[in-house]
Amino acid sequence: MPADFTLYRPSEDDWAAVRDLRVRAVTDTPIAFLESREQALAVDEEGWRVRSRRNREDDGTHVVAVAPDGRWIGGMGAFISDGPPPYVVRGEPAGRRANLVGVFVDPEWRGGAGVTDALLAAVAEWVEHDRGMSQLHLHVSAQNDRALRSYEKRGFHATGFVDVLADDPDDKQVEMVATLPLGGA
Repeated sequence: MPADFTLYRPSEDDWAAVRDLRVRAVTDTPIAFLESREQALAVDEEGWRVRSRRNREDDGTHVVAVAPDGRWIGGMGAFISDGPPPYVVRGEPAGRRANLVGVFVDPEWRGGAGVTDALLAAVAEWVEHDRGMSQLHLHVSAQNDRALRSYEKRGFHATGFVDVLADDPDDKQVEMVATLPLGGA
């Protein structure tokens, strides 16, 4: 596996590649996403165009890693919300915040290639410099040990909140947060 790749911020015209990356992600790690493979495949072209347009709005971003052969090998996004994101249920309010979402790296690119760190750095840069925020939040299934360890390794820590999904109250979601810049630089 070559360690070289480029980062790219998709536009609406990239809707088919956005769809394909998402389908691979939900197939690889169903517990990590708020939709099943079947649900992702059922979204029509216009639905994927809408999702892709959101990647370029003021309160959202999406960055993908592209291998030298043009294959999209990973992606991460973030969006700004007033309080916890709408997909979790929490009784108490919180302030405006940035939420890390859609985290996926192809299995053959995980580990030493640096894709995860490069994507995370690009999203954190957008949050800190483009949106002027000092923290990045995320929710991860309490059952997803691999992801929990990966986030901890990258400077995230549990906030003490364990939320539930609006659509699945049995799925406990650990809220984590990192202070920016990542790595304390």
